[in-house]
Amino acid sequence: MKRSHALFDVVVLAVYLLAANPALTGIPPHELIGLGAFIVVAAHVIVSADGLGGRGRMGRLALSAVLLLSLAACVVSGVMVSGTVLPSLGLYATGYHFWDPLHAVAAKVLFAALLVHVVVRAPAALAVLRRRRDLCDEGGDCSA
Repeated sequence: MKRSHALFDVVVLAVYLLAANPALTGIPPHELIGLGAFIVVAAHVIVSADGLGGRGRMGRLALSAVLLLSLAACVVSGVMVSGTVLPSLGLYATGYHFWDPLHAVAAKVLFAALLVHVVVRAPAALAVLRRRRDLCDEGGDCSA
């Protein structure tokens, strides 16, 4: 893992945490940030795809599948219950009593899977960030 990837991961986590807190942002920003978070997380998956090989591959693949499926369910159901995005396009979706509970469950599954993902991947990211700091402490050139 490169340092730039570790920093990008921190940004992805921050955007997700902002999007996942509608009580903090309000519903219209929650919906718009949520769509942006989907794009950022998709970019994260593309950048991190090479980390799915090697030891523990099946566990990482299963976790990635749960993350992607719950993210997809959360985004689709979120758009379907939207009070801002769809109406701004002149659209309205029926089935609120189906989409709203699905959105709530998908968001909780996504959060739980993301916690597991962070716990599993944090040691690698911290090692990258620590390696950089150790080089600086040893008198290396840390201006870049």
